[in-house]
Amino acid sequence: MNFSTALRLNDVDDYIAPAQSCIKPVKVPTSMKPASITIGDDGSYVATDTDGRKHLLTKAKIELNDCLACTGCITTAETILISQHSVFTFMEALHPSEKVGSLLTERQVCVALSPQSVVSLCTTLLADSVDYPRMKSSFTDWVGRVGPNIHDKVTPKLVRAFCCDVLKRHGVTSFLDTTWSRDISLLKSSEEFVAVWKTESQQQQQPPPIYPDKYPRLPIISGICPGWVCYAEKANFKVPQQAPGESFLLKHLSHVRSPQQMLGGIIKRNSLVTGSSIFTVFVMPCYDKKLEASRHEFELPTVDGGESGTQKEVDLVLGTNEFAQALEALLAGEDEEILSLPPSSTTEGDQFSLPDLLLDDSAMYRHPGSGSGGYAFVIFSYAAKSLFGFSLPPDVVTDDRVILRSLGSADMQEILLFENAMACEAARQLTLSVRTPYRMLSNPPSKPLLSFLVANGFRNIQTVVQQLKRAYTNAPSSTSQFLNPRPFDYIEIMACPGGCLSGGAQIKNKFSKVYSPYFALEERHVLASGPSQKLLAVMKENCTPEAYFTTFRTTPRVEIINPSALKW
Repeated sequence: MNFSTALRLNDVDDYIAPAQSCIKPVKVPTSMKPASITIGDDGSYVATDTDGRKHLLTKAKIELNDCLACTGCITTAETILISQHSVFTFMEALHPSEKVGSLLTERQVCVALSPQSVVSLCTTLLADSVDYPRMKSSFTDWVGRVGPNIHDKVTPKLVRAFCCDVLKRHGVTSFLDTTWSRDISLLKSSEEFVAVWKTESQQQQQPPPIYPDKYPRLPIISGICPGWVCYAEKANFKVPQQAPGESFLLKHLSHVRSPQQMLGGIIKRNSLVTGSSIFTVFVMPCYDKKLEASRHEFELPTVDGGESGTQKEVDLVLGTNEFAQALEALLAGEDEEILSLPPSSTTEGDQFSLPDLLLDDSAMYRHPGSGSGGYAFVIFSYAAKSLFGFSLPPDVVTDDRVILRSLGSADMQEILLFENAMACEAARQLTLSVRTPYRMLSNPPSKPLLSFLVANGFRNIQTVVQQLKRAYTNAPSSTSQFLNPRPFDYIEIMACPGGCLSGGAQIKNKFSKVYSPYFALEERHVLASGPSQKLLAVMKENCTPEAYFTTFRTTPRVEIINPSALKW
């Protein structure tokens, strides 16, 4: 098995090798009634039926989705994903060996870069360290060929162009930016929130026209962080009127897809229309994005040689540090003749009608709010306009009707909207040193129209979950709804402290060094860029509503019959 060095485990005493100690049993065909199962000298499983006939059983294979759908593991399961989403797989996609060449040689390779990853790469190239020497020297030479006057200003956009140029020399045909699909994700999240608000406040009689039919309840919680989603699906907390095996958190998760899966779905659905075959690679700041890509909800039907099957919408996810390793390896294998060529200026990626970084030399930009995409801020502004007629500036906290409160740390922030500046100022004076959510205060001077929360890190996630659980517990036993007032209307949750900018797959740098270049990017409203508008037009033409949304599943708790058999 080939492992990415960034994820290789060393000296971890509580690691459980899946082949030895995973609780998933060997699958025995239902048509057989084995009397015994033995293990051969070569490690194979042999079943002997009641008639004495022997049958070789298929070797147990633990895949990533088995881990996602299982609560029995007592330690991390992320090592399962390494062989499926690795630097080795990426290198094979670019330079197929004889073993896998027939699978990949006819495919286009499309790479999508997240802005958080590009900023991390930019910070690394500027850092005074010995890491990634080949990438740093090649970047310096490349900048010299692009233009001698830009040495003193290394920007994320320049780093992005460098990455695209290197990959194009190795056969990558198309390049996209996940910021473009984030525009669409933010738009649909905003529409979802307003529709649910109007439904629950009885401003409209029909459920919101979204997919799926079971729309979320207020407070809506963002569902774009796979680490948080995995936790929510496995959280078996008991609350009043909860159905057996149901996670009350799932009733509040937004059904809107993350930018990664929004874009992956667009690419693959569009390829089905055009008849092209595409291998999609995403460079993301978080290893958990590999988990997200592996979910059954993100598969599309295929027909190959008359046989039906499925394909992943996202074929491969690389963490930022893994991508840097791949660049280092690719550059180390290039000769001087290739390195002396001028930067690439053309691409064939337009043949599947999507925007492309090399065709559209667009500026990098960000959305208002957090480094995780600004979901709370963007939806807050959209809701203020749609529900109350308030036009807020892009930086909503500069409006005199808005308060940004820190509930103990920068990773736990509350955003409040009041009817007027006077009510806002009264609330501001009262709550300067209070960490309790505003709506939970005993005698607040004024009621907020909206209360949003940004919570990063599992410590804060546990605080939020306990607050929601307490609100359910205090509700009447005849209902599973909150008592009013609910603590929040919308919650942006990310599993990593600091959000996506400090994701676990980022190259190790000081957070402030990644923070500064990201927030120096141009701030734009949703769908204010040409590529995002083009992407939305392609979706409307080629995609059904399910391309915008997803579903979640409760993961039942696994009962281990013999706990003493587990290895610690």
